[in-house]
Amino acid sequence: MSARRTAVTALLLLVTLTVGGCSGDSEPVGDSTDVASSAAAETEEVDDASDDAPADDTSIEDVLDAAGVDDELVNRLGEVGDANGYGLGVGVETDLEQRRGLAALQVDTCRNVAVGYRSWDGIQNSDVGGGATEEQAAAMADFLRTEFCPHVAPLKEGPLPEQTLGGPAEDGQGGRGLATTRTWWEHRYQRVSWTEECAAQTGQPLGDPLAYRIARDAVMCAEVPTARAKGRFVAVDVVFAAPVSADRAGKTVLSLLPSGASVSGETEGTNPDWSPLDGGCLAVDFRADGLAKVLADGPGDPDPWAHGIYYSDGATEDGAVGPYTGKVKQILLGTGKSEPSASGVTAC
Repeated sequence: MSARRTAVTALLLLVTLTVGGCSGDSEPVGDSTDVASSAAAETEEVDDASDDAPADDTSIEDVLDAAGVDDELVNRLGEVGDANGYGLGVGVETDLEQRRGLAALQVDTCRNVAVGYRSWDGIQNSDVGGGATEEQAAAMADFLRTEFCPHVAPLKEGPLPEQTLGGPAEDGQGGRGLATTRTWWEHRYQRVSWTEECAAQTGQPLGDPLAYRIARDAVMCAEVPTARAKGRFVAVDVVFAAPVSADRAGKTVLSLLPSGASVSGETEGTNPDWSPLDGGCLAVDFRADGLAKVLADGPGDPDPWAHGIYYSDGATEDGAVGPYTGKVKQILLGTGKSEPSASGVTAC
């Protein structure tokens, strides 16, 4: 949903893995010799977001060093991956560089389980949905749980900065949150701990995390925007302390859009067929003519639309965690309209 590290992008060129994700745009392959890594569900987005990645993005080696994962552990993971199709195919040996890429992805898997964002059962089911046999998925999950993850250090969040608040309610282009820059956010909303406020709901970040309190019971969770996004938050998560009404969710979205925005339509969605989860969501489109001005110097062509995907519980790389109940715990908010899949179904 946001900036991705070069560390993960580099893996895409090294290791053959199936792509999945909440968007439902990609289907996993059926060949169990080319199994999806449990942490690779967002790789398609990683690739798209990497073209203009800052030159100082974290490298694979930096990720592993920070996690306390050495080459001996990398090779042990690689052997399990090679034996079970989590690389170039069952029984095909990967080299150290490729194994480091796989290890960097699995560092995020470990951290996401540690904060409660994902479960081992969910990860195994996801891998089976991606083409692994139950035995292969179980072998990888067992090694991660018992041998690899115990050595992975938690993500270390930097100290919160001192802020000077009281900035304008709108930026110079009329933006009020979505598509505005980090500088505007820093002077408008209080920074809070991403680890405490966002981790369990949105997972561990692949980029540098940011979290701002936008209401007494709501935070905005995001990552530092990429160069490709021209420094603008074009996709963020809004997380409520407890589920709220759809009406409250809609008002929260409108407060983050230029003045004059309005709801233009909504569609109930379901998880894609390949998802191991039985879940649903509500996709809401917002007409926001002011976004064209806000994005005039932003990425792509200016678009007068925004969309919110409402989740009653939450979402992982596999889609919505549970059914949509009319209450909203989390909103994925982005520029542009929500688009149905090739089959015409709105995917969660």
